[in-house]
Amino acid sequence: MILGIETSCDETAVALLESDGSVRVNLIASQIERHRPFGGVVPEIASREHLQHLFPLVSRALEDAQASWGDVEKIAVTAGPGLIGALLVGVAGAQGLSYALGVPLIAVNHLEGHLYSPYLRREGASIPLPDRFLSLVISGGHSSIYDVRCGKVAMLNRTRDDAIGETFDKVAKFIGLPYPGGPQIERLAANGGIDGRRFPFPMPQFKDDSLDFSYSGIKAAAIRIARQENIRIEGDPKTLADFCATFQEALFAQLFDRLDAVWSRLEPPLPTEVAMAGGVAANGALREKIVAWGGRRGVIIRLPEKVFCTDNAAMIAFAGLQASAVAADPKRVTARSRIA
Repeated sequence: MILGIETSCDETAVALLESDGSVRVNLIASQIERHRPFGGVVPEIASREHLQHLFPLVSRALEDAQASWGDVEKIAVTAGPGLIGALLVGVAGAQGLSYALGVPLIAVNHLEGHLYSPYLRREGASIPLPDRFLSLVISGGHSSIYDVRCGKVAMLNRTRDDAIGETFDKVAKFIGLPYPGGPQIERLAANGGIDGRRFPFPMPQFKDDSLDFSYSGIKAAAIRIARQENIRIEGDPKTLADFCATFQEALFAQLFDRLDAVWSRLEPPLPTEVAMAGGVAANGALREKIVAWGGRRGVIIRLPEKVFCTDNAAMIAFAGLQASAVAADPKRVTARSRIA
């Protein structure tokens, strides 16, 4: 089996996978309640929580899988990007285990873990990876589109400022919704109406012909409107629901604007599959929209099971199975807060 370790942000996660991608165990120690009073992730608290939970989770994973240390043939750990203090806990723990067990250690890019996650299944072997697929990774810290060909990953765009999940959280915090804000806005938006005059639909592409995302403008517009119209959680429920529905639709409009633009520039043969991953991929309205988008183009849409949307170690272990580079010396694996 391969042992996966994920500590890039505010989830301590450990998983054990078989060589065919079958998930034996996927454990997550969430820190949401620890960070909720602050309205976002506090890096120092996150690091201390990882220190407290990592090795108890590893022991529990082996116990739940009815496995021994001798069953672990390799280890995959998130080496970046992420919070440097949090990453160091996971990398140092994985290095120690690699030395002790005498098994290879694989450094995994956290974003590559996400982009492979739609091919994981909670039960049974993983879904076979196509020769080429497009992957939309959207979360609290990232908004990017990738072209994946035979295991080689090419980033086609990224966010220039706020990520989509970060934008959800910041606007939610301003109007008084609890952290994390994305699920709260989704819940309220389900009962609201969309007014396209209140936000730019969609944001225009950059003059330099870049296809990058940029959510700072939508965030600023949402906060300005909320301040001017006194939109708060304790205010009129219908006004709040309409605001959330319109704000959410504006975020999604830019996603599909960029996805359409990227798709139109791809060289044939075009991918037969498009995957969407990351915490925001759990949004039900967005999942329906991208399935409809794929249906109009005759493209298979791969969506992660919701347990694999947020940060988890199963996706890190699965990405480790796809990796061709394995560090024989664990000292070669280093934590990096940013990875190009």
